[in-house]
Amino acid sequence: MKKALFVLSTTLSSLALAAAQVTGSVSIGFGNGAGVGQVAQQGQVNGGALLSLLALAQEIVSRLVPFAIGLAVLAFFWFLIQFIFNPGDGEERTKKLHGMGYSVLALFLMVSIWGIIGLFGSILGIGQGGSVPVPSIPRP
Repeated sequence: MKKALFVLSTTLSSLALAAAQVTGSVSIGFGNGAGVGQVAQQGQVNGGALLSLLALAQEIVSRLVPFAIGLAVLAFFWFLIQFIFNPGDGEERTKKLHGMGYSVLALFLMVSIWGIIGLFGSILGIGQGGSVPVPSIPRP
């Protein structure tokens, strides 16, 4: 049981981390003015397929993260209702208490990782939906 909950919480926190890293719309022109899927200068494709794949992954993750948080909240309330209305004997009671504890732990992990990623984004100057500032050398 502990191994399954560890794997579940690790997976959910990884999804939250991926969602925080891939926020916003993906539109990279690689500095030559070519849009996604267009042919760049000198006859090279600028990675439109890769960007489309990243956009698809972003869409999937952005829909899974709220679902995972909602699932953890529902699990907590399910174990709470079971604990209140049917406490049972000692073993059943501890299973329900452990279920509530693990769901609170999963919520804490997901929300704290979300906050840490947001903090790093604000420190690095990356807003939600924004992009990384490209370093450049000043020209005289």
